[in-house]
Amino acid sequence: MDFFNKIKNIVIKLLKYIFIFIFSYIIIFFSIYILSGFLLINEITPKQKLIKHYQRNFYLYAGLRDIWQSHRECIEFDKDLIFIPKETSCEFKNFEYNTVLTFDKYGRYSNHPLENGPGIAVLGDSHAMGWGVNDNETFSAILEDKIDKPVFNLAVSGYGTIRKLIRFEKSGLANLVDTVIIQYTYNDWGENNNYKKNTLEEAKKKFNIVRDSKPMSFFTKLRKSFRYSLTIPIDEITKKDQIMDFDHHKKKLNEVIKSFSILDNKRVILFYSNGFNMKFGNFPSKKSNIIKNLEFADLKLGEEHFFQIDGHLSSYGHKVVAEKLSKLFIK
Repeated sequence: MDFFNKIKNIVIKLLKYIFIFIFSYIIIFFSIYILSGFLLINEITPKQKLIKHYQRNFYLYAGLRDIWQSHRECIEFDKDLIFIPKETSCEFKNFEYNTVLTFDKYGRYSNHPLENGPGIAVLGDSHAMGWGVNDNETFSAILEDKIDKPVFNLAVSGYGTIRKLIRFEKSGLANLVDTVIIQYTYNDWGENNNYKKNTLEEAKKKFNIVRDSKPMSFFTKLRKSFRYSLTIPIDEITKKDQIMDFDHHKKKLNEVIKSFSILDNKRVILFYSNGFNMKFGNFPSKKSNIIKNLEFADLKLGEEHFFQIDGHLSSYGHKVVAEKLSKLFIK
């Protein structure tokens, strides 16, 4: 009996220490998370990795980030695309930038030297649209200056590959371009895989959700903050979700591109921009062996090319993208 009592006492002690460890872990890292958020609100952004990770998460999931497409003055309804940019200028700012985004009938504004055509159409989401940079700082505007050809930036925040291509179809620019640059992001896969054409009523309902998006409740923010404060230290150690498999995306992406005949007689260049240091470990830099006019370009974007908290391409990142893309047009 003494032996079993000893074992019982050891187990009780172990459970006690485990409970103390778990309780300490929760208190310490939840406190650091809240402190990180407080520093961010006061525009203090230390370089320490865990604090930076917490601040990014706090910015994205605690309701601090302003969303471009939730601004009524920036978007309008489209039955096929849910929303499109208004042909106007609207202010858009967050912690790391204060910008004005201008759109005309050709997309994000630039000079468009039409006499030097045929030009290039840029399709993408918020990264290519230029979330966080002014009109003349987008890689499309910089590329246009470098190669002296019109570059039409049709990218729109929130679009997957299918809606990017539908926007190109609806733009009427097909006869003005001989090249299409598609910027891909890892989250395109969700829309590409689940896309279905909406009825007019469904499209209007989705538009209202986008336009009238409401901030999270306090309890939702608290719940998310508590959960992330505990999982982020583990993610930081294991580097979870930092290197992704592009093969998982490629099959559906090929299906989508092949389904749009508007691309058949165009040169199609596809690169990716995921933000921060989220990379496809096996993204190719070569011509497709499935679609003859498609070529992949790994631009080797790193963390230094993105806003450190927001995660979109910074003005420096746009310069680098434009420089690397311009080399693909050197004869």
